[in-house]
Amino acid sequence: MKRFMKILLPFVLMMTIATPLNATTTTPPTTEETIANEEWTRFPLIAHGLGGIDGVDYTNSLEAFKVNYDKGQRLFEVDFSITKDGQLAARHDWMGYLATKFEQDIPAEKLEEPLTLREFKSYKILEDYTPLSFGDVARLSKQYPDVYFITDTKETDPELVKQQFTIIRDTANRVDPAILDRFIPEIYSPEMMEVVRGVFPFKHVIFSLYLTAMEPSEVVEYVQTNDVHVVAMPEERATKEFIQSLNDVGVLSYVHSLNKVRDVKKLMKMGVHGVYTDFLTYKDLGIDVAPLIAAGETPAGPTTVQSLTTVSAASSAPASETITQTVVTPPSAAPSTWEKFKLMISNLFTF
Repeated sequence: MKRFMKILLPFVLMMTIATPLNATTTTPPTTEETIANEEWTRFPLIAHGLGGIDGVDYTNSLEAFKVNYDKGQRLFEVDFSITKDGQLAARHDWMGYLATKFEQDIPAEKLEEPLTLREFKSYKILEDYTPLSFGDVARLSKQYPDVYFITDTKETDPELVKQQFTIIRDTANRVDPAILDRFIPEIYSPEMMEVVRGVFPFKHVIFSLYLTAMEPSEVVEYVQTNDVHVVAMPEERATKEFIQSLNDVGVLSYVHSLNKVRDVKKLMKMGVHGVYTDFLTYKDLGIDVAPLIAAGETPAGPTTVQSLTTVSAASSAPASETITQTVVTPPSAAPSTWEKFKLMISNLFTF
């Protein structure tokens, strides 16, 4: 028996110690692993411009946020533009068409230029909706701790990018530094990534393609080598081959902006993880959002991911058109390598 143990023990040690070392980063992460690390991606819908309200999009308003939160949205994209006095307003841009769209009586000489933050907030949207500053959004983030905000800041000039994200960092720190983990910058280029990470090392980012001409192969290589796990793109760039190549390296994709159920289901069947939308809800897609929301209420710590296909009882969608959603759940306690080793040794001595 002793001779047998002398022969076997080195092999046991090799199996229990070397195996984890061999299982290194050569294998691309799975979708489930990415979702576990990017917990916000358990939500396949992103409310575009804080979501539509009363059939109107792009308001980025307080009321739009509240209406869509009540419909189950927890992942919100919000537009930010720099004001005349160097602040951040939740405004898509400063062109005159928005004043017309929102029925705002802005003087003609100011229609095509930034307003001051005070001026911006003085003009109600469609006479009913409340315009927001970044400070307002930061306070919403503290008030609603289950919500994530994606920032669409649009600027690519390094100095403007630095100005925007310095405001975001400093304002969030004044409200509560912890909320920065729930702000997700949209990054439009490798150069912007460098500037933003120099301002603050955000926990999450999205590499957004609508302002870059990078080829699909360049995008895949970039996200792999720069620790980026999520890519967003316009619908016309979402080819089957591109989406598959992203999935193959464990990178999730969101497509913007879609408001028809059939278009969303077509893309998700192709492998797209989620979409930006103005008006669609989880109910429209036959998805029960309750487990996705509940997953965020679990204690902090490592998570495992369980994929499931769910259609709400009220949905009449055929089984072939169901949408796969992912729920992050707490793991059961797994034995450590040392515990496994001790168990194996114990079993050997019970011969």
